[in-house]
Amino acid sequence: MFESFIYEGEIKLNFIPNLVFFFFDGDNEKEVKNLYNQLLTLNPEMEIIGINGIKGNISNNIPYLIKDKQISIFAFDIPKEMFFVKQYKIESIENLSKVFYKNFVSFKDSASILFFPFKYDINYFLEFIQKDDMHNVYGGVYSDKSNACFYNGEFFNDKLISVFFDQQFIQFFSISIHGWKPIGIEFKVTKADKNVVYEIEGQNALKVIEDYIGKIKQENIDNFLHPFCIYNENYKSLASIKSINKDGSISFFKYVKEGEKIKITIPPTQKNVMQEIENKIKNIECDGLFMFSCIGRYAYYGDLVEFEIQKVYETLHKPFTGFLTFGEIGSNEVDEHSVLQNQTMTLVFFKEHK
Repeated sequence: MFESFIYEGEIKLNFIPNLVFFFFDGDNEKEVKNLYNQLLTLNPEMEIIGINGIKGNISNNIPYLIKDKQISIFAFDIPKEMFFVKQYKIESIENLSKVFYKNFVSFKDSASILFFPFKYDINYFLEFIQKDDMHNVYGGVYSDKSNACFYNGEFFNDKLISVFFDQQFIQFFSISIHGWKPIGIEFKVTKADKNVVYEIEGQNALKVIEDYIGKIKQENIDNFLHPFCIYNENYKSLASIKSINKDGSISFFKYVKEGEKIKITIPPTQKNVMQEIENKIKNIECDGLFMFSCIGRYAYYGDLVEFEIQKVYETLHKPFTGFLTFGEIGSNEVDEHSVLQNQTMTLVFFKEHK
């Protein structure tokens, strides 16, 4: 059993859960502790994970985007042997990746909903744990605020939290939607290291881009107005600019590899986004879903983001919750493996095996 609802000081459930995800906003620590204690009175062994959405959290209930002291909750009652929660202290990304991978491959036909701290680089982690071309890792990157994540009664901003599910019981899959359209010339990345692109077509990266589109302003970077479409031989995804460096290199929020192709993009109209959402999900069969929507979408659209959340609910009529992320973990299409997404609305669906 599972159910989503908005917490306003009272727990409204017809069953006793053993797993709860909740999403809050801002410095809502007192209300979070109140919720935590109330949940434990229902079931002292309950697993409870909370994430701070910073600018807002998401619900399939009105209001769809919550920006005050209300909290969005997704409560589950599923067999104990079908899931487990693990918290990882991050000493190094390399060591974390190895430890996580062992848990990931050893727990039956595992899928993971995970929450990763922004202060660490998730790119290497995702590449390592999916080295066998797995595509059942999903989640969101949370902020570096001190109260960004909550587990076992404590707030923190520097640990990985993962919920592993047995996919023989509950199956997960995802798609990512953004609406930005690649246009114009395709450029080849010729020198790059991790998330920094130094050269494009054998020339200084910034010079090539600014010769093509004009000067890139800091205010546009802050408002996520320059996502690029990255073409890999296996997939394509968006990469938002993180910063322009003094040497003319460009830092992105995700890894960009040498040999990959990039294109500039143009923003979609709200009407086009709504149509894309409907086209992509209208035939999806699921019991519920999580929504991980980039904080960059909120920076660009503002409160209009609520309309696309509403569109998901009106198309599927399924329960969901989620938060505004600093990176989304999911696949562009159902049959692709997960990557670190930028400026997407990533939907992670689940369906119980009957």
